[in-house]
Amino acid sequence: MMKENRAPSTKRPTDSGIQSVQRAAAILRSFTEAEAELGVTVISERLGLHKSTVSRLLSTLLQEGFVEQNRETGKYRLGLGLVSLAGYALEHIDLRRVAHPHLASLAELTQETINVTILDGAECVNIERVASPRLIRYVGSLGRRTPLHCTSTGKVLLAYMTPAERDAVLPPKLTRYTTKTIVDRQALEQALVEIRAQGYGVAREEFEEDLTAIAAPICDHLGRVRATVSISGPTYRLEADKIEAFVGPLRETARKISAQLGCPDNNGHSRNGSPIDPSDADEGK
Repeated sequence: MMKENRAPSTKRPTDSGIQSVQRAAAILRSFTEAEAELGVTVISERLGLHKSTVSRLLSTLLQEGFVEQNRETGKYRLGLGLVSLAGYALEHIDLRRVAHPHLASLAELTQETINVTILDGAECVNIERVASPRLIRYVGSLGRRTPLHCTSTGKVLLAYMTPAERDAVLPPKLTRYTTKTIVDRQALEQALVEIRAQGYGVAREEFEEDLTAIAAPICDHLGRVRATVSISGPTYRLEADKIEAFVGPLRETARKISAQLGCPDNNGHSRNGSPIDPSDADEGK
């Protein structure tokens, strides 16, 4: 039995597959907030693709749950399958990796130590840091644990908890570390109200003598406060005028990190850009 001799193909077997993926991605990117639903004809014209190609790709995307079809209009919209994928990706973004370049920029601007801190149990924990280049500086070593009620980072984390969540992490009696430590629960609650109103927190020698820090919240893709970014240094360098000058860059740094974590601009945030007061939402959400 003779075999037919065929000229070797110059087209790689993966080319068509790659092209299909690229076209499918282009279709998904065609949907916007302003145009949440699109028909085959519109997509075809915008992408310069044949209607049959667009229909075939939409059919596959529909089967996978990446698009949905409006039965009344026949138009398509993005599907819930994308939500689960996006949620998984956003949940696994490395906060330290995302934050570090922004911390370096803020440290260069302020010449003070910059930390990213998260909640762990009933304490704050430093997970990323860029140290001040100055000889006299706050160290804030990685892994260091500090109380919630008397640090700028801790108070910011407390400020965006529900009352029930605060009760779960605060001890019945607040420990005094310096003469300026807030140990009265009512006074602390008032301080947290101010933090939510202004979008940042300040701790002036409340935990350590001669140490002042300011912190702002970092939010995740659901608008939840996931961490804080702070500027820390000796009190004689962080006087009121310097704190006022640093608030803008600090909050802008927090905003940039939050944006990379997927935090929506107008979802779960107040007009001043800070997370919404949890007392305005249902408890536990």
